[in-house]
Amino acid sequence: MKKYLIMILSAVVLWGCGGYIKNENGSEYIKQLDGEPIGCTFLYKLESEVSVYDQDDARRYLENRIADQARPGNAYWIVSERTRPNEWVIFGPERAFVLVANVYDCPNVRTVRTARSDSAMPEYDIKPCRGVFYGVNDGKCFQ
Repeated sequence: MKKYLIMILSAVVLWGCGGYIKNENGSEYIKQLDGEPIGCTFLYKLESEVSVYDQDDARRYLENRIADQARPGNAYWIVSERTRPNEWVIFGPERAFVLVANVYDCPNVRTVRTARSDSAMPEYDIKPCRGVFYGVNDGKCFQ
């Protein structure tokens, strides 16, 4: 009985280790972009390294670092993302996340267009059309 109690307690403790970095100083309003933004001002490049268990915690740490800067910005694009092993770690995360991000100041962060979203091909459904598979857009067949 004691073994099961100890195993359950240790599982709960390990489960609680994820998500322990919280938003600070308004960092929850900073938007992550999927590409280089159009119409925004580039402010600076920021590199952050943190030893955490979860990749979301590493991003939240980066957002907190952006919010702590003298000129914080309101959007960022992660340019490089990698991990490196932590040496001589007995307890704690085995890897450190290293994120490099470009920070931008955008006039309206809700309607930011990125170079990636503009260059994306329109989405088409592939359906049978006149006996042959063609792309179908708005219910019209095209070749």
